[in-house]
Parts: sequence; structure tokens; C-alpha cells
Amino acid sequence: MTFADIKFNWQILLLSFVLACGLWYTVTVRDRLEVQAEVILNYRGMPENLMIRDGMLKSFTVQLRGPRELVRSLDTKMLTYLVDLSHLHRGTNVIALSAPFTVAESRALDVMGLVPNQLVLEAEAVMESTVPLEPRFKSPTLAQALKAENLHVRPAAVNVRGPESVIKKLDSLKLDVPLEMAATGDYQLSLPVNTPPQVTAMPSTVLVQYSIVGKRSIAELERVPLLDAKSSQPYQIAPKKVALTVELPEGLAGNKTYLEKIRVVINTKDLPLAGSGEVKPSVELPEGARLVGISPAKLRVTKHGK
Repeated sequence: MTFADIKFNWQILLLSFVLACGLWYTVTVRDRLEVQAEVILNYRGMPENLMIRDGMLKSFTVQLRGPRELVRSLDTKMLTYLVDLSHLHRGTNVIALSAPFTVAESRALDVMGLVPNQLVLEAEAVMESTVPLEPRFKSPTLAQALKAENLHVRPAAVNVRGPESVIKKLDSLKLDVPLEMAATGDYQLSLPVNTPPQVTAMPSTVLVQYSIVGKRSIAELERVPLLDAKSSQPYQIAPKKVALTVELPEGLAGNKTYLEKIRVVINTKDLPLAGSGEVKPSVELPEGARLVGISPAKLRVTKHGK
């Protein structure tokens, strides 16, 4: 072999080395991609007597680098990670996270980082109790002449289940009852029971009943007792006036014509044939009015002459 042949072979070797380096770079460096993917967390094995108060996440982020074709073939929208909670205990639990890949994928992929790389779960004992419901009307938007009343809920109490620290402070549950413009009458509806976070109620819905009525007011009136006899001359009534307490629609409290229909009357059949006696008068009321009280409840009626 001559010196020229050696020189020529050396140049070929050098060229081969350069080409090999270029190919290595193309395959191992240039032809690799970095991608960021979201990994969905699934949980299993939660102990029945415990629940997680804080730290539970829906997902974490993984930063990957690997061959272009492999990275492109990964369905990053379907990445999931299973968290086993069977060894959970009360207090703080630290659970490390790792990338969710098969053995073959893990050999070809470089995991650059996980955010976060662990779960810090605060677990607490589960407690159950029975608490009463407190129904209340929520910002009624009724007309001025209407009002809501007779509010009842069935059942009156519900069973609640949740973190011990929350249940211990739960004396009752507020139940807001919405009101809309409505006619007078009786109503009922089913409402969900609102609870604090991580607390469940059983039953989760209850039956609420209430009434819509016209707004009422109380009137204090005085009336002269009237005889329904053909002639009132031979009779003397004591006292001469009767005090009435009447409940009536608020809008009619100042209506003179309506108020004049409220009368105190002594029936003929109750009048004494001679002498004097006590008589219980009757009160005539217009539609919508209700007698609350009368004083005195009985009157003395005296007949004079024949």
C-alpha cells in the first residue's frame, strides 16, 4: 500500500466519521421533540371512614422529550394516572406522582418534569348527624296587597354526612324559598337542600308548602248595637256602644263604605218578652273581614211598657 492510498483512506475515514456524527445528531438530538401534556388523575380505594378535606387535584402536568414520531403518536389528551388511596390516614398524606407510560414508552421518553410532582392530601374522619331545616322566604317579590305565610317543610330535618370538623359546627340548614308574583292560594314545591362543601344531605330534596294571602290589618271600631225588631222604642240597651276588633284586607282599612257594613245586631228572637236580660249580639261582616274580638260579649236589654 502506497502513501497515497493511506492518505486517501484517511480522508474517507474522516468523512465517514463526520457523516456518522451528523446522523447521530439527527436521530438523537435534532429529531427529538419536547411536549407538555396534562395527565388526568383518577382516585380509588378511599376508606369509608375518611374523606379528603384539601389537596385533591383533577390533573397534573408532565414535560416530555422524545423521538418525534413517538411523541407525535402519543394521545396526550388520554393520559391518566391512578392514585391509590387505600393507605390513607387521618392528617397529612404525601403521595408521589410519576409519568403514566408503558415500559416501552418510558425507555424512549425523557420526563423533564412533573408539576406538581406529589399530592399533599389532608384527610379527616367522616361524621353523620341529623340537623333541622330552617325555611325562610327569599326576597319576596309579591305585590303590595299580598303576603306569604304558613311556611312549612317536610321533612323538618335531614341527615347530613361530611367532614367531622364541619358537621360538629352544623346546628341547622337554611332553606331559602323563592317567591314570584302569584295569586292567593296554597302552594307547594320541591327544593334542593343546600349544604356546605363536601357535605351531603339525605334526603337531598324536601317538600315546601306555603300560602299566598292578601295583606291584612287590624281595625279597632265602635258600633251602636241595632235591634232588628220592627219597633225599638220599648227597649233600652246597655252599654250603648260596643268595641270591636276586626281583621280586614289592608287595602280596605280606610274604605268608609266597606267599614259601614260592619254592624252589631241583636236578633228579635233573643229579646226578653218582659223585664230585662242579657243578650249575645251578632256581628255582621262584609266579605274578607274577620271578627277578632268584641267587648262586651253580652249586652243587657230592658223592655219598658207593654
